[in-house]
Amino acid sequence: MAAPLVANYYLTYRCNARCHFCDIWALDPKEEASLETIVNNLKDLKRLGIKYVDFTGGEPLLKKEAPEIYRAAKDLGFITSMTSNTILYPKRAKEIQGLVDYLNFSLDGGDAETHNQSRGVAIFDTLVESVALAKSLGEYPVLNHTVTAQNYDRISEVAELGLKLGARVWLNPAFTAYANYNNKKNPTPEMVRAIETAAKKYNNLGYNRAALAFIEAGGNDTKNPRCKAVDAVIAISPNDELLLPCYHFAQKGVPIAGKLYDLYKKSEEVDEFRQSQGQLSVCEGCTVWCYLIPSFFKGIDKYWVLNQVSYAGEFLARKRFLQNV
Repeated sequence: MAAPLVANYYLTYRCNARCHFCDIWALDPKEEASLETIVNNLKDLKRLGIKYVDFTGGEPLLKKEAPEIYRAAKDLGFITSMTSNTILYPKRAKEIQGLVDYLNFSLDGGDAETHNQSRGVAIFDTLVESVALAKSLGEYPVLNHTVTAQNYDRISEVAELGLKLGARVWLNPAFTAYANYNNKKNPTPEMVRAIETAAKKYNNLGYNRAALAFIEAGGNDTKNPRCKAVDAVIAISPNDELLLPCYHFAQKGVPIAGKLYDLYKKSEEVDEFRQSQGQLSVCEGCTVWCYLIPSFFKGIDKYWVLNQVSYAGEFLARKRFLQNV
């Protein structure tokens, strides 16, 4: 069995924003795992061969022990990432300085009115402050912009804001978990064309070519599945459960209880979902990138090629961008 690539570690379901397209903040948070439990799981993730841990939520900075968790992850040699709405970043920036390799700030629009309306709270000014603060601390913040059927014609505004702030913008197509947000289908071929067009005009925009090709192909085909959610990704809930086959369409949460390594390697429950990954009824047409992009690294085909090209291109683009800001 080849090693999984990524751990999507949900530190909390709590959130201090009220985004219209997201329901995580409305979930029952349950009792969150302790620092000791999380560190033990990180050690098992290392044993399993995981290279990259994405700390997510909810708002991960609401987790009091976030700095200790990130430090433990770095001490174990993981590449780390975190996406924040920035509300708490100015207060906690120095605590996590140097502990997050890929620091992402969520951006929903190129102006205060659009961003704040989408986020459900007035945080545009905090976003602008956070970018400047992160850069002053030697960090490399990226603005993570979800492209939807509602905003794909306004990508240029987001690009211009990124240029003004001296930050790259990652364009992430809305995926099927929020397929009918505001009664408009996501994602669509029109979004694909808008992303490609904008990226030709602005050198501070990045996107994944494999994701766009997958949208045009209609998403995951359960008869010939491309999703390898269980093989490529380990998803862990705030209350210490292994989520199968993924977070967004979880059919089961298996208590970890200090046995993550054996659970992933040997349990019949995990193997059952491994055998059916990408083939469940909820998997038809899926474009949930948290699991599909890691899946594209598993198995050589056109998506593997486009994925590799995208990451190589983004690495070079980031390098050039940093030299010019």
